Amino acid sequence: MLYRLFKILFSLAVKGYFRSIYVKGLEHVPQKGPVIFAANHTSAFMDPILLGVYLPRVLHFLARGDVFNKKLAAWFFSMLNMLPIYRKDESPDDFHKNAEIFQKCFDHLKNSKTILIFPEGLSVTERRLRPFKTGTARIALGAEDQNNFDLDIKIVPIGINYSNPHYFRSDVFVKIGRPITIKEYKDKYKENERETVVELTDQIKTALEKLVVIIEDERLDKLIKELEILYRSKLREEAVPADKAPQDFYLSRDIVRAVEYHMRQNPQRVENFETKLDSYLYTLKRLKIRDTQVRSKRVSLNAIASIFYFTLGFPIFLYGFITNYLPFKTAEFVVQKIDIREDFVGSIKLAGGMFIFLFMYIFEGFVVGTFINALWALIFVLTLYPSGLFTVAYIKNYYQTRGILQFIKLFMRKSDLVTQLKVTRQELIDEIEEARAEFDAFDLENNPQSSTK
Repeated sequence: MLYRLFKILFSLAVKGYFRSIYVKGLEHVPQKGPVIFAANHTSAFMDPILLGVYLPRVLHFLARGDVFNKKLAAWFFSMLNMLPIYRKDESPDDFHKNAEIFQKCFDHLKNSKTILIFPEGLSVTERRLRPFKTGTARIALGAEDQNNFDLDIKIVPIGINYSNPHYFRSDVFVKIGRPITIKEYKDKYKENERETVVELTDQIKTALEKLVVIIEDERLDKLIKELEILYRSKLREEAVPADKAPQDFYLSRDIVRAVEYHMRQNPQRVENFETKLDSYLYTLKRLKIRDTQVRSKRVSLNAIASIFYFTLGFPIFLYGFITNYLPFKTAEFVVQKIDIREDFVGSIKLAGGMFIFLFMYIFEGFVVGTFINALWALIFVLTLYPSGLFTVAYIKNYYQTRGILQFIKLFMRKSDLVTQLKVTRQELIDEIEEARAEFDAFDLENNPQSSTK
């Protein structure tokens, strides 16, 4: 009951927090039978919340054991289908309890349930995979071994790709891979358990690597982010419209592979380009304009449509702003006062915000019901969430419109500067196109299957 309630609440919270959510590969999720979902771990408990909302199966989660230390917390988390798992370096006194937890996992799988595991163990906000723990493989193989490999357990790899998990109204793309069938390891496991566990762990990691953008060299992360700003818009124009949802993932992955290739071939060339790109982006920041405005051949503003939108939408905006201001500011204040790790920032914003908004909505509804009546209180509460979303969109459109007006003003005052920025941008694009052609030729010759999605 509690699990279903929280799934509904988190569904609303997730859709309000993210600007866009794309899930690809749901056809790979078995509709019945035992399944282990193995996902990368970028953002603490935002990852399980997101998957709990969008995966079509009831999930059981393996979570850090130290959060179960209090009896009330242990009861609450168990009601949400969470199972504690203990790390030897963090909970040495409780590490022995993992044998009992593993057996619970075996029983869940025997009863055709699902388990969500993060093989990296720790959540870190980076575009790369941490070393994998062997627990996922040991649970899958152990459960099958107890049942003579008759359970037909599947491990389904899942890649979670955030544009920025800690930024409100950001994007996320979830890519679900093809299942790994465990019964195929029966003979190998009977011969050598340890080697089979390692082999399966490696297969899980290999499968996950295909589902996430990985930047192994931390020095390149900044350059790749800047390239994404400059070049991804052009690549979007070349993409098939039907592939709009996952295209940013594929484009980022291709950019990473190309940059890594050129760093090996001619690092000085990459360094010179990076200097020129930094200068261009710094100029945009100083002038308070965006690359999308420089990219456009002509910047136009539909004045009539804008006037109608902002005029007719203002009452709804004002209503949503007034009724959501207190919950929003309360959530913002609470999050700022909590000393949390970087990878927990987005999770705290999402979960904390959900509880605070829920409490404040109930409180506001109670006030309306006290002074008017219960029916109007119910109607009032039902309007709070959609009016809040409209307010966010209204504010976003306001800043976008203001940015266009500022750019038009800049162009009228300093047309030569804007023209030079367009020239500089085109020079950068030409350099990228040349480098891309070189990489594509190399990639086609050495890895003809690389373009297969």
